[in-house]
Amino acid sequence: MRDKVHSLLIAHSQKVHLAVHALKSATEAWQQGDREALAHHVQVLSDLEKEADTLRRSVTRELTHSDLEHPQSELFRRLVHYTDDVADTAKRAGRFLLIIQDLLLPPDIKADLVKMASLSQAAMADLAEAIHCLREPPERRIEYAARISEVEETIDDIEFEVQRKATQLQVDTWSTIIFWRLVLTTSRITDSIEDAADELLSYEDRL
Repeated sequence: MRDKVHSLLIAHSQKVHLAVHALKSATEAWQQGDREALAHHVQVLSDLEKEADTLRRSVTRELTHSDLEHPQSELFRRLVHYTDDVADTAKRAGRFLLIIQDLLLPPDIKADLVKMASLSQAAMADLAEAIHCLREPPERRIEYAARISEVEETIDDIEFEVQRKATQLQVDTWSTIIFWRLVLTTSRITDSIEDAADELLSYEDRL
């Protein structure tokens, strides 16, 4: 039973990784002003999020009938919850991109948002690897968690810079609200990734 749960967790994390990669591609299309590619990548992202949801529900069903000890079962429930939240948040960020795709923004701000998405994709890749080696000694997972934490701090710094630059923007109130939601939502992706990684570290002695 534990092998099946682990396999589902791996499949789920890989699907979420693909979703974050689709967001990265969407931000690049947005940066280049490619409306068709942006719409395509956001649709791919939405489809991947749905597939991740299906896998999340499969993990939950397996845990309901598993013979795992309670601490392990609860760990896996929280782990799949935080990981799934990554895909949910990425989908929201993609939809915000569609809403503001015609908003005129300085190239450096667009580049900052692309970098945030790219770093998020790298962090999610590390989380997927950490989940893949869940049954191995903890050293690799600790290394991945440390790298994720560093990426999260870097994204926080970029977010601050974007906020600082955005104070000079001359845009209408509605566009400002959507733009801020895009920035905050993109930043939140790595928060959820770090939360998932922290769960792995919190329960090392019980795995």
